Order: sequence, then C-alpha cells, then structure tokens
Amino acid sequence: SLSLALKKNIGGNVKKVCDNLYAIEVDVEKEMKNYLKRIEKEAEKIVSPVILEEIKEEIKLAYYSPGAFELAILDVIHRIISESEKSYDRIVFDTAPSGYTLRLVSLPSLLNRWLHRLIDLRKEALKLQFYSDLEDKRKLEEVYSQDTVLSVLVKRKEQIETLRSVLLNREKTLFGIVVSPAVLPIQIAKKTVDELEASGIEVELVVFNRFRGGEVEKVRKAFSGKRIILVREKEREPIGIGRLRLLGEELLSQLA
Repeated sequence: SLSLALKKNIGGNVKKVCDNLYAIEVDVEKEMKNYLKRIEKEAEKIVSPVILEEIKEEIKLAYYSPGAFELAILDVIHRIISESEKSYDRIVFDTAPSGYTLRLVSLPSLLNRWLHRLIDLRKEALKLQFYSDLEDKRKLEEVYSQDTVLSVLVKRKEQIETLRSVLLNREKTLFGIVVSPAVLPIQIAKKTVDELEASGIEVELVVFNRFRGGEVEKVRKAFSGKRIILVREKEREPIGIGRLRLLGEELLSQLA
C-alpha cells in the first residue's frame, strides 16, 4: 500500500520519493516465484537427474505450502539489508499484521536450528560415503569443501544467521508496533509484544494511532515501560507527501 500512501507509483525497484526518502513496494507473489526458481536452479546442481523432474514438481507444490511466503520475504529482507545497508541512514520495513509478523520474525531462529541439523547429517553421510578412516580430518575437510549440497546449506545458514543477528541487535534495530484505539486491538498488540519478546526481540516503541483522548491510561498500563507515541485522529487520512510530513513532525515532537 506504499504507492497509495505516498501517492506515487513505487513498484518493485527502489524509487526516489523525495529528498532523503526512497521506497520499494515488494510484490510478494513475484518474489515467491523467483525464490522457487532459485531453489530449482540449486536442485539442478545437486540432485541426481533420475529424480530431478520429481523434485521440480515438489518445488512447484511448495508455492502453496505453509510458511513458503514467509521464507520468500525473509530472502527479500536479507537482500535489501545486504545491498542497501551502506547506502542509507535507516531502512524501514513496514510489515503485515501481527500474526504474519510473528511467524516472519520467529522463522530465522527455527531455520537456524533446522539448517544446523541438516549440515550435521550431511557431514555424517559424507564420512560414511568416503572414508573408513573417520579420523583423517584433513581429508574430511577437503571433502566437505567440495560438496555442493553442503556448500548450499552452509551459505543458507550464514544468510539466516546474518538476518537473525540484525533482528536481535538493539543497537541496529528498533521494533515498533502500531495500535488502534479499541480494547481488542490493544489486547492483540499486547500479546504480540509478549510473543516477540519471548523470542528475544524487544519492542521499544508503541505508536497509538487515531488517538481521541480517552484511552491513554489503558495503553500506558498495557505497555508499561515502553516508549509511547500518540497520533491524534485526523479529519482526513494522511495520504501524500505533504500530509505525511506533517505527521512526521508530530511524531518527532514526541521523540525529542
């Protein structure tokens, strides 16, 4: 919805919106298809031609698998951080609603453990395949370094570890949530914060949107110890650069 909010056609490539602001609008379905194409190319390098077509069919089915979209989005986030970290002062990700975001940010930790186990299993398989003398570490390391499957798994694990370290680094990353002025959204947001922090991600900022004046104490009580910003309800939605600048000034005045 960035194109609608900014009143500009953003698209899937980085576009300059105004001075000091660039944006990209990720096409999730397109990224998902590209992600699966990359997996297929990797499979062509490491899978026996005898079962390759069957593997390709399984990859096509993965498009509909639970968690597949989250994996593709993690790939996008990793790519944007890797390519853009040195080019911009801040990188802002506007994520989807609570449940989706929780699944997204919990994935790197789960994937890290899963990949660690796959790497161990592959190394054990290589030991049994190539050597009866399992103590020859030099030869084993040479086999490991030449194994395509292992190199793919290790590379993927390094990417996930990089992403996880960014998510958990409080000096680099600030997590904020936006809450609407009603009992149920406040309760859902509180649960979201608790679950994020249980996974090691501290939420530092709570933006209370469409504030009308009567719910402040509920919010302060629900999010005790958090930095709270109040965004007053507007007569018109803050769409377009001009109105968004005014909203930005309102936010900055409370952060000063």
